[in-house]
Amino acid sequence: MVNRSGEFVKAVLSRTLSPALYKLRVRTFHRLTTAAALKRKLGYEGLDQEASVTSFQNKLRQRFFLGDLNRKEFYINLMTSLGGFDQIMDDADLVHENKFQTLGSEVYSFSENVDWHLDFKSGKRWPLSFYSNLKIIKSGNGRREKGERNRENGQRNTEHSDIKVPWEVSRFHQAIWLGKAYWVSHSEAHTEKFKELVVDWVEKNPVGYGVNWKTPMEVAIRAMNLIVGLLYFTGSTKIDEKFLMTLLSSLFEHGVFIRYNLERSLRNGNHYVSDLVGLIYLGVLFYDMQTGKRWVEFARKELEKEILNQVYEDGTDYEKSTGYQRLVTELFTAAYVLLRLNKFGVSDQFTQRLERMFGFLAAATMHDGTVPGIGDADDGRVFRMKSKMEFNDHRDLISVGAVLFSRGDMKAASGGFSDLALLLLGGEGFEKFARMTPDNSSRSEIYKEGGFSFMKTERDYCSFDFGDIGMRGRGGHGHNDVLSFTISGKNQFITDRGTFCYTCDSEMRNKLRSTYSHNTIVVDGTEQAEFSGLWSIKQDLTSPDLLEWKSNDEQDVIEAQHRAYEQLARPVVHRRKITFNKRQRTFLLEDNLLGDGTHTIETMFHFAPGLKVFDLGRNFLALEGEEYMLMKFPHPFVLEDWPHSPSYGVLRTARAARLRLETELPVRIETFIFIISSADDMNHLLNRIQTRGSAE
Repeated sequence: MVNRSGEFVKAVLSRTLSPALYKLRVRTFHRLTTAAALKRKLGYEGLDQEASVTSFQNKLRQRFFLGDLNRKEFYINLMTSLGGFDQIMDDADLVHENKFQTLGSEVYSFSENVDWHLDFKSGKRWPLSFYSNLKIIKSGNGRREKGERNRENGQRNTEHSDIKVPWEVSRFHQAIWLGKAYWVSHSEAHTEKFKELVVDWVEKNPVGYGVNWKTPMEVAIRAMNLIVGLLYFTGSTKIDEKFLMTLLSSLFEHGVFIRYNLERSLRNGNHYVSDLVGLIYLGVLFYDMQTGKRWVEFARKELEKEILNQVYEDGTDYEKSTGYQRLVTELFTAAYVLLRLNKFGVSDQFTQRLERMFGFLAAATMHDGTVPGIGDADDGRVFRMKSKMEFNDHRDLISVGAVLFSRGDMKAASGGFSDLALLLLGGEGFEKFARMTPDNSSRSEIYKEGGFSFMKTERDYCSFDFGDIGMRGRGGHGHNDVLSFTISGKNQFITDRGTFCYTCDSEMRNKLRSTYSHNTIVVDGTEQAEFSGLWSIKQDLTSPDLLEWKSNDEQDVIEAQHRAYEQLARPVVHRRKITFNKRQRTFLLEDNLLGDGTHTIETMFHFAPGLKVFDLGRNFLALEGEEYMLMKFPHPFVLEDWPHSPSYGVLRTARAARLRLETELPVRIETFIFIISSADDMNHLLNRIQTRGSAE
């Protein structure tokens, strides 16, 4: 009992007193170390400038990636073939011109100097206030659009500023773009630009002040990219001691900041994982110091706990988002590779859970190489290897998993070795990948704990979400999408509506995570869960159950139910069954609404943008893309325009079908869905159905 009490007191002090003391010290001294003090702690005191730089660079190569300079030309050739010489140089040119394109923006030019505190999409500049005083959500730039009214009068006013824009610029992904250009061109101009940006950022972002110190996750990802960026320039004569100590001093402050501002809560998420992985990278960097050793040991132990707390045994991240599944998998992988490289222990449990996370990503990948945008997605990357990316395409990361776990199915899903895999696994990783035999079989997979199934053939794909909303009742990055599904063939047909943004438009944020924005049923206009903030719900009452799952070469059958509508005065249970006939390329959707009394039942079907949508009459609807989809509904529908966000910050319009029925319960609703290769085949099928008077 005494020991437990002592541990409890230590935990309370570490989470309350220590952060408070840190804030006091930063306010008073503005930084916690100097370049001279850090040089002494690193053991470089007494060495001349050239010797200290050489000593540090040698250790950097030993502890991190890209260290085998005997194979540098091999690396350069691979880098060029994977990224394309012109693309690598184009990315670097953008950085030299202080141009950025991020989170759905057009290319924006900062002119002579980068404004690190500017949300250039809205025009809001964040103040250089102490980090704990900055407010993320209620900090709009004051702009009002048509239909908006004054907040002072107690009326609605949508906030437009997005704090993620300056955060994204300050993550320093551009350090990698410059580094790649330096390797393939050997031009020291890229080194000079790297130095210029780092020095400018350090000068204009004093420790603890401004938007870029608000969130430890951002501090961690920035630190990781600065370290990796520096790796590319270790052979440059332009990396002098003055610059090196400026950067290292700042990185040390990054580590101290993270350690005293850890984003822990009752239900930790991707932020806390980011904090820990950042500490591991910084701890390895400063491993000559006791502080660095403590960072590594603490973060390594915590990360072992978090992968078990946040990731179900089947490999599903409990935030219930394909976008954040990708981000958290990349975070755990970045730590895993570095810990193994430096001979730190990683448990078998950690390794197995990580492999299953990769398995989920591979299973979720559609035939076009992307994943459905289930739950939130903010386009987050740890190492963004190029300026332009398809953010729903996770194959670059899957190729890393293929090598780490010798998985032929992951090699097939990855589509090829990636520049991210080259960074993390080097030439040996490429050679192992090349020797592997891909497993091209298309298998349906179910993740019972996470609540997902992915039904597949070599042509077709269907995802089904039958799990809870997310984070064991908190919601987090999960949406009100229980019993929602997506379908694709050569192209996407029935899809998820995405995220758009977090703080820039709270009304649109809530619309896109609402039950109506998903391919499921709404009863009496009631949400599956009531929102209590931009990242939380009041309570998860869905209590989903998997009732049936079977899969063979002929068909997949899955049935599940949820109880969110038992909160109604007359309780309702929604039960949904999907039967996928693989050879005929047909889906039978059976919805049973169990209860009594009269209710309004609305069934939503959201279609991918770019499709031609035709109301054929008699409750038939057709979709035209590269292939065709024919849908037979049980009763009339209306077509609507609906907002669609293919990636963060991007908002388009696409079509949706809404079926509305007022009826006594219980009721059964059947929808027939056919994927068809050609217009002629669709017309033939339609004539046959109409002649028989049935969709069977």
